[in-house]
Amino acid sequence: MTFLRNAWYPAAWSADLGDAPMELTMLDQFIVLFRGEGGQPKALHDACPHRFAPLSRGKSRNGRIVCGYHGLEFDGAGRCVHNPHGHGATVSALRVRAFPVAERYGMLWIWMGAEGGEESHPLPDLPLFDDPGLTWVHGQLDVRVHYELVTDNLLDLTHVEFLHPFLASPGNAARTHYRCEQMGDEVRSVYTIRDEPVTGLFQLLWPDTPERANMVADIVWQAPARLSLKTSMGRGESAAGNDPQLVVMHLLVPQGENATRYFWAAGRNSAKDSEQVSAMLHQGTQNAFEFEDEPMIAAVRSRMRSNDLMAHKPAILPFDEGAIRARRILARMLGRELAEQASG
Repeated sequence: MTFLRNAWYPAAWSADLGDAPMELTMLDQFIVLFRGEGGQPKALHDACPHRFAPLSRGKSRNGRIVCGYHGLEFDGAGRCVHNPHGHGATVSALRVRAFPVAERYGMLWIWMGAEGGEESHPLPDLPLFDDPGLTWVHGQLDVRVHYELVTDNLLDLTHVEFLHPFLASPGNAARTHYRCEQMGDEVRSVYTIRDEPVTGLFQLLWPDTPERANMVADIVWQAPARLSLKTSMGRGESAAGNDPQLVVMHLLVPQGENATRYFWAAGRNSAKDSEQVSAMLHQGTQNAFEFEDEPMIAAVRSRMRSNDLMAHKPAILPFDEGAIRARRILARMLGRELAEQASG
């Protein structure tokens, strides 16, 4: 299994990178993230070229990262700018690969592809993050499975009734109308449920909550593993702008074949100033995945011989269309990238 490398991947929430270096694993590569000159985020291969000590075990000083083993210092471009030994020679062998870093949506993004390739690949466009009418909470966790299995789970909302009873009522799956469409290399799945009992979550967000309403959940997938989910409940036949809405961004980073870092952010357009609602939404979102989704996905993987889902010839249900389309798009993009590498 290979990873799509010519892409920007989220590395950390900007606020989480302080003075200390941060150790990361992305696409089976060790990376150290730190603050360079002027506090600008920098990313290097996390191994000193001298004895391969993790640079993340060192410290950041004056915009440089100092190896904690022998004190060699590297700047944000990966150049050795200080050698405390002998005559202080900084030969070309004392160099570390640097990865481009950019900041957007309160996150730090790292380009994992070919050097210079970032110029022709813009940062991900996630317009929901720019909506001034939303209040956000966010978090992250590590999941011990391949990232495509996590994507499968997130594109499938019919499991909510059975795995997250707080978020759906009995019979929810049977009442759900599902449609899927593909727009270029994006996949959109829409789940519509008429006359649905208002869930406990939306009772928090909706003043004068009615007993029943119509629900629309609209999720869009972008390669390699970014998903935007907008869920609304209202009295009308379709979602209206003033209906209570919950938006959840899912951003996945393959760490390795059986490890994924999962960043999430949940925004709402109601009860926006309530710290109590923010705390409950944060706890509920984090707990749902950490204690309900993640154990189930790991259990699914324990019954598979490999991460190649389709090689196991799974039974396909109608709502699997979105996940299968996403897998096919990603496989095509991976094939194209490998062909480009082979051709030089």
